Amino acid sequence: MFPRQAILGLIISILTLGTASAQELPPLSDLPQTDTSAQPASVLDQPIRQIADTASGCSVLDKDFPGLRQHSMYPFFKSMSLNQIAAMSKGQITADMLTQAKTDLTALEATKPAVAAATPVSATTVVATVP
Repeated sequence: MFPRQAILGLIISILTLGTASAQELPPLSDLPQTDTSAQPASVLDQPIRQIADTASGCSVLDKDFPGLRQHSMYPFFKSMSLNQIAAMSKGQITADMLTQAKTDLTALEATKPAVAAATPVSATTVVATVP
């Protein structure tokens, strides 16, 4: 198991790495447009907050990355994916840890019931009744 202090130290080091100032960022109009409706390539590419939205996702995070959700900086890194954090961890999050998390999260995805497609509001018929 990975020591809790190491996970907490990792998170702090990730958050303090190379923060860019507003002057160094390109204008929003120069950024490439991405399709936000596309699914992540891997369960490890989902934002951590999305994984933590379910009780079973929380249990996987707590088992595979102890102390992650209790960290005081969690609100600042929860929008990052596990792959993003691992890339900046300098080896503290190992390939074995990610493999285990991927196995656990994929198993959760397989047990999820299929969600029916939502009907667009524009396709909904509204019937007005007069009293």
